[in-house]
Amino acid sequence: MAKKTIDLPFESWAVAVGATAAETKAVWEDLRRRGLAAVSGGEVTVSPLAMRRANSTVQRRLAGHLCGFLLTENDFIVRRAGDPAGSPAILNTRITVGNIAHYFNEGWGVTDIQRDLPQLTREEIEAAIQYYLNHREEIDRDLRRSREMYEASAQAQESVPA
Repeated sequence: MAKKTIDLPFESWAVAVGATAAETKAVWEDLRRRGLAAVSGGEVTVSPLAMRRANSTVQRRLAGHLCGFLLTENDFIVRRAGDPAGSPAILNTRITVGNIAHYFNEGWGVTDIQRDLPQLTREEIEAAIQYYLNHREEIDRDLRRSREMYEASAQAQESVPA
């Protein structure tokens, strides 16, 4: 019995990750060979570990794209797809660039941040700081909005009669 082949959209994936179709196909085959991606029942599945275990920028970007992330100019920083898009966060974590920006604005260095957040690599922290510096106005606006929402919520809880 012949194995059924499924045509994968390498051309559109290539456009999304900024690579050629041939590079994208080679990266997909490597992910599949290593057990980090598969096609099952006509559906593409990618392990969340694929992004962390990627061997190249193209591989990391393809895994992120297939997992439903909006890619940024930095391979370690992604946004959850949606409308509106999610806050920029470190790949495969719930740690946002805003969290790292808070540490950075308090005067913490990369080593200090890594000591407090040991699950992050130095490269991830540096990427978050660089992303923050490149998008400071947007991140600071989000941090300000978050702080205002927290303060309004805290005041509302204080005024509730017992």
